[in-house]
Amino acid sequence: MMRWLLVRLAWLVVTLFGITFVTFAVIDLAPVDRAELAVERSADRDFTDPKKREEAILRFRVQYGMVDPVTHAPYPSYVRYGRWLGNAVRLRFGGPGDDHDELWRRLAAALPVTIWLGGLATMLALLIGVPLGAWLGLRAGSRADRVVSTVLLVGTGVPEFLLATLLLLAFSAAWLQLLPASGLRSPGSEHWTFVWQLVDFAKHLVLPVVVMASGPCVLVSRFVRDSVARAAQAPFVAGMRALGVSPPVVRARLLRHGCAPVATLVGSLLPMLVGGSIVIENLFALDGLGHLAVQAALQKEAPMLMAIVVIGSLVTLASFVLSDALHRVLDARVRLSR
Repeated sequence: MMRWLLVRLAWLVVTLFGITFVTFAVIDLAPVDRAELAVERSADRDFTDPKKREEAILRFRVQYGMVDPVTHAPYPSYVRYGRWLGNAVRLRFGGPGDDHDELWRRLAAALPVTIWLGGLATMLALLIGVPLGAWLGLRAGSRADRVVSTVLLVGTGVPEFLLATLLLLAFSAAWLQLLPASGLRSPGSEHWTFVWQLVDFAKHLVLPVVVMASGPCVLVSRFVRDSVARAAQAPFVAGMRALGVSPPVVRARLLRHGCAPVATLVGSLLPMLVGGSIVIENLFALDGLGHLAVQAALQKEAPMLMAIVVIGSLVTLASFVLSDALHRVLDARVRLSR
């Protein structure tokens, strides 16, 4: 177990290194000059004179570590990546001249929103998908199984933005008008009692969590259904029935064998949730990491984009390791090896 864990952690570090290298290279190849952007955003200075403008751009390039301060020769990409990597190991994702405290303040404000959405969506997907999949697996091949499986198959083809739009029209805009359409708090809610603030917060989360959980819920239910259906055909089930074991005990064993691999599936849900958070947070105007990533891309903030890539990749890779270990805990037949 310890050897497997060490190998997986080494694999995690190497993979994270590759992800950050490719991301840095893609951002570096983009036709964007941070120094020129800084000059354009310096509204309090007069850079209309071409000579003054070039001098200001050069100062920003030196400040950001883009060129040699003596020769003014541009640093190669691998040198700048090496310096960024050295800073990132110390959790300083910005480069020279960047406000690290401001970057972390924005990340700290956005991270809880994404954690709330992802955590609640995962819980909802498991609470609905596992029982539904087990129920279908115990009735594999029946009419109910065919009807519900067809509905789930159709549901996988509905894009998140379309589902979000339909739910907004149904429950926020045109029909029932029961749930808020955007944000996490209603105007003036800071003056309400704690209980009503909590209720208001929950109402704001209903639609985005439901939309984000829709895809994972279908995936979990289909996975559990197939797993339980395969377990029902195993020889040990026929042996238990031949020995006269009661049906509830047989169903309990089927559910245990069929639901154990769900631990592995949970790790693959995180990339889906991370990708979905970008869509959902922007549709519902939620200030999470997904919304922050889009804003950073629009504002061409390379340090923020790299920080979000590192956080998202690290969480996703760690979830794969955790799901494999959890699968071993739930199913003693699994042996962890390289």
